[in-house]
Amino acid sequence: MFPVLMQCTTLDDYDNQQVQEALSDSALSITESWDVSLSFLEYGKRKLILTGSYARSEKSTQRVATDIAGPIDITIFDDSARVSTHVWADSAVYLSKIATFRLYGNVRVHTVDGKRLRSDYLQWERNEDKISTPEFVIFISPPDSIAANGFFGNTDLTNYTLNEGGGTVIIN
Repeated sequence: MFPVLMQCTTLDDYDNQQVQEALSDSALSITESWDVSLSFLEYGKRKLILTGSYARSEKSTQRVATDIAGPIDITIFDDSARVSTHVWADSAVYLSKIATFRLYGNVRVHTVDGKRLRSDYLQWERNEDKISTPEFVIFISPPDSIAANGFFGNTDLTNYTLNEGGGTVIIN
């Protein structure tokens, strides 16, 4: 018999970097929650409350997002902590790195002063308080209503632009 010699060595910096890069490509963190209720606070003030039936947060090298199944209900508060707007949708995706919600299916926005917006898709850039959609919308500012293909404005619907207006629509 021949003696077998075994030796353990440490990896050099280059080899350690190669191992870390290979592992980071597959690094993935997934969290699931049911009966979701999220409160967003800024400087100690409540900015919004979101409820949904299910949320799946994914963190990987390609994506950092939370998919939320509905019905989605979002209550938005103004700087005085008063309710300013309610939003409903069938589902949503929250992209935390850019503080953006993408709302899908039967999206409805109602302000406390009676303005309403309906669409099948709406993007909300939360930090800038901008909402937009290239999709068909119905905007109601009592007693008027208008249908358009595209909308850009803020969440309390006080500053907005409607694109390619389509006339008056009566909603019951």
